[in-house]
Amino acid sequence: MPADVEQFELRDSRSQFVAFVPPGTLAWGADLVKDGRGITVPCAQCHGPDLKGLALVPGIVGRSPSYIARQLYDFQSGARAGKVGLLMKPTVQNLTQTDIISLAAYLASQSP
Repeated sequence: MPADVEQFELRDSRSQFVAFVPPGTLAWGADLVKDGRGITVPCAQCHGPDLKGLALVPGIVGRSPSYIARQLYDFQSGARAGKVGLLMKPTVQNLTQTDIISLAAYLASQSP
């Protein structure tokens, strides 16, 4: 939802948005990020201890939740291919839609 509807309706590119998620979503996302919960691998293994990226691996904290969710979905579906897609494919293969939403919400809620 737009944080400021008037600003959004004026098509201001600086408009900010608020993402609403079901209760428990952030906690589940934090669990997935930190230890994978047997579903995936901890994000820090590749994205660094602060999740701000390592070398060619991008940072993932503080990004838009829709961007994060889209990237995870594209890795899972194979829409993102190439070397990075091949690395991420096994990481995301067992994620449900709820998992993806939880990861996106948690990562977006963290400061970059």
